[in-house]
Amino acid sequence: MGSKLRYAIATVVAAALTSVALAQYSGAPFFTQPLVQSQAFGIEMALQRLAALEVAGDLVQEDDDWGEVIEGLEADLGRFLGTLAATDAELAGAVEGAVEEVEEAYESGTGLADAIAEAREALTAASAAIIPADVKADPAFVAGLITDMSLGEIGVGEGYEEAIEDELPAYTLGYVALERVTALWNEIAGGANDQQRADVEEMLAFIGALYPTPTIDEAIVGNPEEAEAPVHRIIGVLETIVDAELYPGRDMATLAGNLPEQLAGACEAYQAGDDALGKEITIAVGYRYLNADLGDFMEFMAPEVHEEAAELIAALTGLGGEEEDEEGEEGEEDEDEAEEEEHVELADPAAACDELMEALQEARAVFGG
Repeated sequence: MGSKLRYAIATVVAAALTSVALAQYSGAPFFTQPLVQSQAFGIEMALQRLAALEVAGDLVQEDDDWGEVIEGLEADLGRFLGTLAATDAELAGAVEGAVEEVEEAYESGTGLADAIAEAREALTAASAAIIPADVKADPAFVAGLITDMSLGEIGVGEGYEEAIEDELPAYTLGYVALERVTALWNEIAGGANDQQRADVEEMLAFIGALYPTPTIDEAIVGNPEEAEAPVHRIIGVLETIVDAELYPGRDMATLAGNLPEQLAGACEAYQAGDDALGKEITIAVGYRYLNADLGDFMEFMAPEVHEEAAELIAALTGLGGEEEDEEGEEGEEDEDEAEEEEHVELADPAAACDELMEALQEARAVFGG
C-alpha cells in the first residue's frame, strides 16, 4: 500500500494547490453520468472476455486461469442487467442464458465458438437497448470508456503487469482491450489537432509493441509498470481533446462529496425491492471509491471508516473481495469469516446500503464536507 498511499496523498496535495486547473474542463462523465458509464463498461468488459476467449482458441482448455476469466462475466452483468431487465426482460433473459451457455461450453470443452457468438450478439443488443445513441456519440463518454478499459482490472495496463506475474490470460485480455481502446480512439480522433493525434497514436504504438501477439505461452520478463505510463499520457491528452475530467480521483474531496449522492439512488432501489438496480448503482459507487485512490487515502486517514466502507461494498457487490491474503491458513480462516459476514449483510441489502451511506458520509466529513 505504500506507493499507492504516497500517490494518494500527493494527489490530494496537488488538488489543493491546483483547484483552478481542475475547473478547466467543462465535462466530468464519471460525476455527471456515473451509472451509464458503469453500465457501458460492464458490457465492454463482457465483450472483451468473449473476444479474449475467441482469440485464445484451444489454449482456453490448457490453462485453468481461463475459468476465472469466464467467472468474471457474472460481475460484468451485475453492472447493467437490472436496467436491462426493466427495459427488455426478454433480452435480459437472453443475455443471462447466453452467458450460461458460454460457461457450460467451457466446462464441457465443446461448442464454445458458437456460444461466444450468441453471447456477443445478445450483449450487443443489450448495449443498443440501454445506452442511448446520443450518449454513445458523446466524445466524453467514449473517452471515459477508454479510461476504464485502460486502467481497469482487466485493462491494458493491468494485463501487461499480470502477464509478468505469469497470469497468461491477463495478457490476452490486455491485447484485446488495446484493440478496443484503439477502435474507440478512432471514433473521437477527428476532434484532436495534429499534435494531439500524434501523441495518442505514438503511445498506442508503444503499447502495441508490448502486445505483439494475441497470446503468450510463458510469463513476460520486463517492467510491470511499462504499459501504465503511456496509458496515463493518453488519458491526459484525451482530457484536453474532449474537454472532460477523466480522473475522478484527482480531486478526492469532490469525489468523496459526490459518492453519497450517487449511492442515494441505490438505497432507494433496495428499499423498493429492486435489488438489481440497487446493485448496479452500488457497483458504480464502490468501483470509484476503491479504484480512484480515495479508498487508499481513507485507509490511511480514517482506517475504521475505510474498513467499514470496503466490507459493505464487498458484501453488496463483490468488488474488492478477492485480495490475496499473505497469512496462510490464518488468512483462509479470515476469508471464511468474511464470507459468513457477507451472507449476513446480503440478507438485508437495504440496511447494508444505509450503513454504506453512513460510512461514505463519514469519508466526506474527512474532507470537511
